[in-house]
Amino acid sequence: MRKARSGSADSANAANAASSLTKILDAHARMETQCGEIYVQFAAAFGKDPELRRMWTAMALEEGGHAALVRAVNKGLVSGMLSAKPPVLPFDYVDSLGAQLKEYQRRAEEGLPLDQALQITWELECSELDFMREMLVSASNLASLGFPTSDDGRDKHVGRLRRLIQKHASDEALRREVKFVSSESLRPASSGDDE
Repeated sequence: MRKARSGSADSANAANAASSLTKILDAHARMETQCGEIYVQFAAAFGKDPELRRMWTAMALEEGGHAALVRAVNKGLVSGMLSAKPPVLPFDYVDSLGAQLKEYQRRAEEGLPLDQALQITWELECSELDFMREMLVSASNLASLGFPTSDDGRDKHVGRLRRLIQKHASDEALRREVKFVSSESLRPASSGDDE
């Protein structure tokens, strides 16, 4: 009798873990999509500047790709170790990040100054969304399926974001933060960050 109960308890725990993983992956995909929508808002709002429009449009497309990747993982198209050890953050953490994104989207839709749009973009690109996606990539079979596992496009977009913040932002605190963060990580690769 104990074995049967233990087996059904294990099955129930596995089902609960799978359900939790599905919910978190759904939330993650929605957040990636929402992040892309924020960037579309910024591209439209500041579209008179071709550099800014290109940057935000490219970043919006990138976020759409991230959302598609998370959905593929959630549908079992990309599996690997996910079923054995799901890489998830606690619900309250994911909910908090989702609430922050909703606030950013509300502000983007209402319209805001360029400095605030750049600040929000910087915060999103340095947020836990990237950490969550990296956990999924590392716990999946993307490499064995032939998918790229590095995000070289993201590095280019973040480098462009850094340069455009230095060029367009009047917020000195943001410019210092970006310069400080990028001083070690991009010193050899970028000559335009040190304006």
